[in-house]
Amino acid sequence: MKRFARVNLPVLVLVLAFAMAATAQEYVPDEIIVKGATDAQLAALGGVGIKSSSLLTVQSGAQLVTLKEGLDPRVAAALLSALPNVEYASPNYILSINVVPNDPRYSQQWGWPKTDAPAAWDITTGDPTVVIGVIDTGVQLNHPDLEANIWVNQAELNGLAGVDDDGNGHIDDIYGYNPINNSYNPNDNNGHGTHCAGTIGAVTDNGIGVAGAAWQVGIMALKFLDAGGSGTTANAIKCIDYAIATKNAGSANVVALSNSWGGVGGSPALTSAIQRARDAEIVFVAAAGNESFNLDSSACVMSPGGLSVSNLVSVAATDSGDGLSYFSNYGSSLVHVGAPGSSIMSTYTNSGYSSLSGTSMACPHVAGAFALVAAVDPTLTMDELIDRVLLNVDPIPALNGKTKTGGRLNYYRAVANDPNPAYNPDRDGDGIWNHRDNCPYVANPDQNDSSGDGVGNACPGPNTPCPGLGCLGAPGL
Repeated sequence: MKRFARVNLPVLVLVLAFAMAATAQEYVPDEIIVKGATDAQLAALGGVGIKSSSLLTVQSGAQLVTLKEGLDPRVAAALLSALPNVEYASPNYILSINVVPNDPRYSQQWGWPKTDAPAAWDITTGDPTVVIGVIDTGVQLNHPDLEANIWVNQAELNGLAGVDDDGNGHIDDIYGYNPINNSYNPNDNNGHGTHCAGTIGAVTDNGIGVAGAAWQVGIMALKFLDAGGSGTTANAIKCIDYAIATKNAGSANVVALSNSWGGVGGSPALTSAIQRARDAEIVFVAAAGNESFNLDSSACVMSPGGLSVSNLVSVAATDSGDGLSYFSNYGSSLVHVGAPGSSIMSTYTNSGYSSLSGTSMACPHVAGAFALVAAVDPTLTMDELIDRVLLNVDPIPALNGKTKTGGRLNYYRAVANDPNPAYNPDRDGDGIWNHRDNCPYVANPDQNDSSGDGVGNACPGPNTPCPGLGCLGAPGL
C-alpha cells in the first residue's frame, strides 16, 4: 500500500520555490493535469488558488487546470501529488515528434535510435562553433557528407601566406595538421579517420549518405596515422598539442578530442600531453581497444584507453542488442562507458560509406555526445561536460562490472540532463560518483591507489599479461 505523509503546504511552497531544479522538458507555463484533487484543494492551491479547471476527457477522469500567474506548474504539481487522494499531478508537457533525418542510409545506423539520438535532436542538432578534434588517419576534407562541417582556421584562411596569423605556432594551417610530413594537409588515405568523423558530425538531413551525432559541428582533422594505419606516440602528441595551441590562440573552441587508436605501454609523454589537454579544458575520448581484454590488469598498461587521467573517457563497444561487443576491451575501474561499436555505418574515403566494427566506432559516438551537450549549454566546464554525459547513461546488464558506470551512452539524457531513474551514480555508497571512482563497485572513500594505475587498492585487477598489439597507433581499435 502506498503511504502518504501529511504536508504543511505553505512550507512546501517555500522549499520548492527555492530548491526545485529547472527541468529540461518544456511545458505549458500555466497548466497542470491532475486526477483526484477536490475543488477545495484546487481553490486553496499554493495559497492563491487557480484560474479554472475542466475535465480533460471522460476516459481519463483527469482535470486540465489553469493556474494563476506566479504559480509554477512544477510547484503546483508537487503540492497536489503530496495529497493522499490525488492519483497524479504533473505539468502539461509539450511533446513533439522525434526528428528523423532524411539521409538514405540512416536506416542502417542502428546506434541512433538505440541511444535516443532523435529525442536529443529535438533539443539541439549541434553548433558549428563547437570543435571536435579527430586524431586519426585524417579526414577526407571534401567528402560531400562532411565538407560543410570541416573546421577551417579562419585566421589563416583570411590571413597572409607564410605568416602565423593566429599565433598558434603554425603557419598556414587552414584545415588542420599532419605531423607525419609536417604539413597542413590532413586528408585521409586510409578511411578509418573519415569513418570516425562521420559518426561525430556527418552533415545530416541533407538527403545524402548518413547522419552524424552533431548535425552542425567543427571537425578538426589531425592526421598522425599513415595509409597503413600506423603512427608514433611522438606524432600523436604533436596533434594533441596542436589542438591545445589552436584553442589557446582563440581559433577553435576545441571541446573534445576523439582518439580511436592505441597500443601497449604506459607512455609518460602521452599521459603528460593528455594532462595538458585537461589543463586546456579539453575532454580526451579514447577507444578501449579490441582484444576482449580487461584493462584493469596489473600486468598490462594499454594507451590511451587504459590510462588514468581525469579528462580521459574510455569507451567500450556495444552491439545492437545492448551486449558488450565480443571484441571489446573492458575494465570496471578504467573504462567509463559503452557506446555502439558493432556494424556501424558511416562515411568513408573516396566520398563513400562503409560499415565497420570496433571500439574505434564507439569512441566517436561519445565524442559526438560532448559536441551536443556543449552546444546546448556552452557555459559548462570540461568536468561538467563529463558529468553530464556519464551521469546520464542507461544501465545495461552487459556492462555491469565491465565499466565504471555500467552504462551505455544516451544522447537525449545527456543533452536534457535527465538521469535514468534506474541508474545509481554511486553504487558503492562511498560518496564518489561511479565515473570518478577508482573502484566503483567496492566502497573506498579514501581512493588509495598504491600503484597509481587508476585501479584502487580495494579493486585489484587481474594479473594478465598484455596481448600482442605491435606498434602504438594500430587502427581498428
